Amino acid sequence: MAIKHLAFHRVTRWQDDQPAVIQLGESIETPNADHQALFTQMKKLFQFRAGKLFGQFNGDAATSPFSSWLSEHSEGKMSFASFTSSYMTQLKELVDKTPESFERFVMLLQEEHAEGDRFWIFLLENNSGLLLTPSNELDPVDYLNTSKLELALKVDLTLWQSGHTEDAEQPYLTVIKGRGAAKLGEAFAQSVGFQNSVDTAKETEALMEILANYTKEAEPEQGAQVRQRAYDFCVEQQQIGEAVPLNELSGYLDENEPTRFAQFAEEQASIPSTKELRPDTRKLKHLVRLSGKGNGLSLSFSSDLFQQTILYDEQSDTLTITAIPKSLKKQLAEFLSDKKE
Repeated sequence: MAIKHLAFHRVTRWQDDQPAVIQLGESIETPNADHQALFTQMKKLFQFRAGKLFGQFNGDAATSPFSSWLSEHSEGKMSFASFTSSYMTQLKELVDKTPESFERFVMLLQEEHAEGDRFWIFLLENNSGLLLTPSNELDPVDYLNTSKLELALKVDLTLWQSGHTEDAEQPYLTVIKGRGAAKLGEAFAQSVGFQNSVDTAKETEALMEILANYTKEAEPEQGAQVRQRAYDFCVEQQQIGEAVPLNELSGYLDENEPTRFAQFAEEQASIPSTKELRPDTRKLKHLVRLSGKGNGLSLSFSSDLFQQTILYDEQSDTLTITAIPKSLKKQLAEFLSDKKE
């Protein structure tokens, strides 16, 4: 992993009714260890982030010229500085249409990687803090937030340039659009010409339904173990930025019969064993844990306790807990004692 090209620009909009202002930084010819450390941290946040979107360029070069500029840069027809400058102008035009004020540092870089070159965009936020000087004075400082990532893009350049761009099974764009920056996120997605080609919600529901049917006849403990292993495998794939190959998941679930689950999925849901799924691990968590809150109540428990020590009566809409945790039992006893007094 090495940074081939790098630039930092800035886009700000202090008032909703005012146009955004861009400040262009110079391309960094020789990124240093600090630049590499920042990229490594943001890349880690990207990989661990759930709810990513997968897709392709929309093909409309007239309204979304980003892919054309990227292509020209890759072919050596456009410098990295010109490419990123053109992109910032495009981004400004789109964010000017949003009703939001913001400040973002735009980190654009091209990465040389053993598995193929990649292009990245990170929209970084600032935090404010205090610096204690040697003379024991406190100075206000701004610094990059390296613990949060709301807006980002990854382009798999090798896959995109391979010529298989029409294959929806191989999306070469990955986008993060956090809920905390909804309007800005839409403008960001438009600025790169992103078109969603993978229905992660549908694929998540399909995988959960297959696993539910697959474990329906198993002993409760065994079924819980299978669901836990499936969830763990999907989380591991998300953390390395990869999809979930159904045949590999099948082998992970049962080493003795590695094709059993894949065959079941093909028979029950007509999903080929070669299919790669991109489930949302936030929703997949329901495979191993049930939770909910409302009306002053917050409840979360392992799904293998359902109808075991936590019983649900659908007719009366009631839950009965037969094995109360010791810490909760102690609090209940103390609360009852206080009430009596």
